[in-house]
Amino acid sequence: MVRCGMKFFVSLFLVLCFSLPVLAQDHLLFCNHPERITMPGIYANAKLAPGETYTIFYHYKNYTGNSGEFVVGLQSVTGEPIQATIKRGIADPQRDPPSAGRQAMARFLSAPERTVPGAKGYVRFDAHLGNRQVASGILMVRVNKPTRLLIYHRHSKWDVKDARVIEVVAPRKQIEIALSNEVKKSYYRIGEPEEEMVQRHFDGTYGMLYAFRVDAPQGSKVRVAFSPRGGKGGLVGSVNGNTIWSEIIPAAHWRVFHETVVGKNGLILTTAPFGGVFYPVELLFELL
Repeated sequence: MVRCGMKFFVSLFLVLCFSLPVLAQDHLLFCNHPERITMPGIYANAKLAPGETYTIFYHYKNYTGNSGEFVVGLQSVTGEPIQATIKRGIADPQRDPPSAGRQAMARFLSAPERTVPGAKGYVRFDAHLGNRQVASGILMVRVNKPTRLLIYHRHSKWDVKDARVIEVVAPRKQIEIALSNEVKKSYYRIGEPEEEMVQRHFDGTYGMLYAFRVDAPQGSKVRVAFSPRGGKGGLVGSVNGNTIWSEIIPAAHWRVFHETVVGKNGLILTTAPFGGVFYPVELLFELL
């Protein structure tokens, strides 16, 4: 989310897992400029290269005063059939932005990767978006042929003026966290602007993946807690294949998100800011 003009809150997500996939080349396509839908047309238009992995984040609110179809489409550049491998989390249209973001992320974390054929040269996901409803989603996509991403409201006859997609290459960061009987607590703040994202006019690190590698004694218990530092937010996560999520909490409040026993390989935790103007968010890792 770009800070200027932001009028609502979106949750972020937290994934706890035992491995972080290593991809040769991956991209974040941030689709939220402008964040308000005020007219029909194309709000995101970007080309996807074959074989590369794209994380597509979008979050828009309909302010047109009318309802209409909202479409996320993958269109073959040449018109030939395409094949797309997709992991998707798309929220139901709804009026509360944090609830939409939380639902989209929960669905994404629990979704399998599926190969979707586009025999007619396209793959699309559409929903009927009412006035003041939010369209929120996150997808991981790989295609086998040059493909164009189009996100539009009601029709794709023209690009909406000033609408743009911000692309960041390899939006990943690894952080080592060491806990012991001597150092039982460690804090890390996410959402502070990274250099490349500042250059691309991000006001934060939305969509950036942080992989925390927590080194703690095997068999010990580690607590993960969080606190939004400037406004309300929440977490969604997948722990050992089970998706969980937090309530939305106010700024400067703390909540325990999860406690887990450390295995022989330690703990790997992956988190990504999921939008909003209320970053940074403080994470606490605590050896109990």
